[in-house]
Amino acid sequence: MNAGFLKRSMSSLVDLIAVMSIVTLTFFLFGRTIIRNQIPNFDEIFTVYNELVDAYNYDLETITTEYTAALAIADGNEALETEAQTIYAAKKALLDAQNIVDIEPYNAPLTGYFLTSIYYFSIGFLILLSIYSLAFNAKTLGRKMMQIKLEGPINPISIFFHDVVFKYFFTVLVFSVSLYAGAVLFLLSLAIDLILISFTRNKNTLRDIFLKMSVVKTGYGY
Repeated sequence: MNAGFLKRSMSSLVDLIAVMSIVTLTFFLFGRTIIRNQIPNFDEIFTVYNELVDAYNYDLETITTEYTAALAIADGNEALETEAQTIYAAKKALLDAQNIVDIEPYNAPLTGYFLTSIYYFSIGFLILLSIYSLAFNAKTLGRKMMQIKLEGPINPISIFFHDVVFKYFFTVLVFSVSLYAGAVLFLLSLAIDLILISFTRNKNTLRDIFLKMSVVKTGYGY
């Protein structure tokens, strides 16, 4: 019998956590250092940038506190509330403008750092997931825990396309460009899987159908 959506999604979640944990560990062990070394004076730049952000947040908290106090003093008086809001808006606009000027010299190098870090996680995830799925011949930890397995023409190419390319590659690619668009694509693909698995007789996703494979319930020890 083909596995339902809950078992398949939980299996995928376990595998995602396992793979991303390793990628994250490698990032903090050596990946982050390698990326930072590509940016001249990164430590100094990052320190100054954080100091500027902390100063901005402190000043923003100060004017917000002043605004809250002014509203309390106004006690429902519309004229005083309007005046307090006008003063707050002017101070915040000035603060925002100054902050933009202050952090502008640091935007380019730090943007490069964060983008490269995103690429590290994206590429690292796809590579490690491929190795993980192929090394276990699709009998991943998640599938064993959920007592399900992949059936069909099981070979390295079919496993790679089923577990990596059609399942995550395009979503990860979009995530690398836009977190918002990536999240939308991920939720959309999840919704399509949910509909196909829950409301079709064979409980197969599009990748199952295309590759003539299926995910079935089984027992331990396979």
